[in-house]
Amino acid sequence: MLSLLALFAPALAARAATFPNLYVVTVQPDPAAADQRAAATEAAFAGLLVRVTGNRYAALDPQLQTLIHDAKGYLNSYGEDRQGRPQVGFNGARVQAALTTLNIPAWGSERPLTLLWIALDDGEGGRAQLPANELRTDVAPAVADRLTMIRTELAAVAGERGLPILFPLLDAADMSAATFTDVWGGFDDRVLPASARYHADAVLIGRARPGLLGYEIDWLLLKDGQRRALEGTAVRDGLDAVADQYASELGVVGGATTTRVRVLDVATPADYGRVMGYLETVSELQSVDVEGLERGTLNLRVAARGDARVLERLLALGGVLRLDSAASNSSALVFRISNAGTR
Repeated sequence: MLSLLALFAPALAARAATFPNLYVVTVQPDPAAADQRAAATEAAFAGLLVRVTGNRYAALDPQLQTLIHDAKGYLNSYGEDRQGRPQVGFNGARVQAALTTLNIPAWGSERPLTLLWIALDDGEGGRAQLPANELRTDVAPAVADRLTMIRTELAAVAGERGLPILFPLLDAADMSAATFTDVWGGFDDRVLPASARYHADAVLIGRARPGLLGYEIDWLLLKDGQRRALEGTAVRDGLDAVADQYASELGVVGGATTTRVRVLDVATPADYGRVMGYLETVSELQSVDVEGLERGTLNLRVAARGDARVLERLLALGGVLRLDSAASNSSALVFRISNAGTR
């Protein structure tokens, strides 16, 4: 499992959130395996395929099972973490090439950043939200224990699916902007403004309450101006659902295609540097050629894996560029440079 700090590190970054060490997977040792190293390598590779294909059932795909059995052919490193668990690293370029050969979509390390507001009501008067840091000391022990369990499981699922996530600080600014009632009720007009400071690409609200078989969570996704209730009430169901959606939007097959991109409002050398500096961080881009800068419009030719639809979604993740909806009929993708530090 990745550390919580690693998962939360992109919280205030004005660029696409990057999942750290995407091609390094930590697994539990299998005491029954005759060859511990081989078993750990295959298990880690199966986990890696879930991350990079976005398919939570990747290990059951007959095409991918062939790759899993040959996992050592993609091995970059093998070691142990501080708990003595096998930590296995793989060669990303080889993995991507193998998936391309099989015509299987894959997505890179730049991924949407998801902010999670988790509110819990124990049905007996105990209520609390899950913060990024320590729970308040006035939270009832039973509620605190349940929230800690939820945090641990969410962090594990985020590691499995390769999702950058963060929780709100729940400091004075948060608590005045969105109360427990606002989060519990899924009131967009309160939760979304409170979320703006975190520069997330999507907001996921979880409402935890006692159910027939333990605690259940109702999940609500706020993304791109839309709200969608997600299926499933298990702790992991919310993140699984958003990972499935992100992978379907950003997963690509094969080599690069070239797309014309125009960026408006590039008025100063600092604006130009900000745009080009951001584009250099996007690993899916194979080349960026500047065709000209005239009257605040930067014209580019961008070669990237996937089609223009995927490129549009990918470039909008960083908070540096925002799609210009008024130019929907243009032959190029048209963006405007965002104000520094905003989405």
